[in-house]
Amino acid sequence: MENAFRAQYRQMTRAQILEEEREATPEQAEQVREAIKEWIKHSSPHTAKFLITLRKDGRPHCRPVSAFVEGWTVGTISQGEHLKNQHIRNNPIVAYLWVEKCPEEDRWLKSVWMQGTCEIIEDEAEVQAFFDRREAATGVGNNHPNDQWVKLLLRTTPTLVRAEGFLGPNKPVLIRDFSR
Repeated sequence: MENAFRAQYRQMTRAQILEEEREATPEQAEQVREAIKEWIKHSSPHTAKFLITLRKDGRPHCRPVSAFVEGWTVGTISQGEHLKNQHIRNNPIVAYLWVEKCPEEDRWLKSVWMQGTCEIIEDEAEVQAFFDRREAATGVGNNHPNDQWVKLLLRTTPTLVRAEGFLGPNKPVLIRDFSR
């Protein structure tokens, strides 16, 4: 059964949809800024997370990953041989995508797309410090039991965030300032 929200959306003309689909005002974005940050920081098992890297020829490569968010900075653990690491070495511009798998009834699906610059951290002490911070915050420390491979920290500093579903349909929130 289709909910009332989706039924109303389906009755709109293309012109009405395009008129409604405008970036949130700075005031509207500010109202949900912390909610967006908290949502990606504490995303549940009902949220899929992906890292998108670029191949040498510019084609995208997407992998499901875990992501630990500190402030707006995203950390992901990887192993030295993964293809995504070579992509990042060639081009440090990456994107993350968080997508809600089971939205609540009568509410638009939430998703957050983050573009940023990724740094590959190989220093064992920094990687261990990341594990320690993650464990203190989430209870999950080094959950990579295979000590035979080199653990790398992929640390991404955002340059742009686009969030949808926080202000309803067709009202994307763009965040460009990550100083707070």
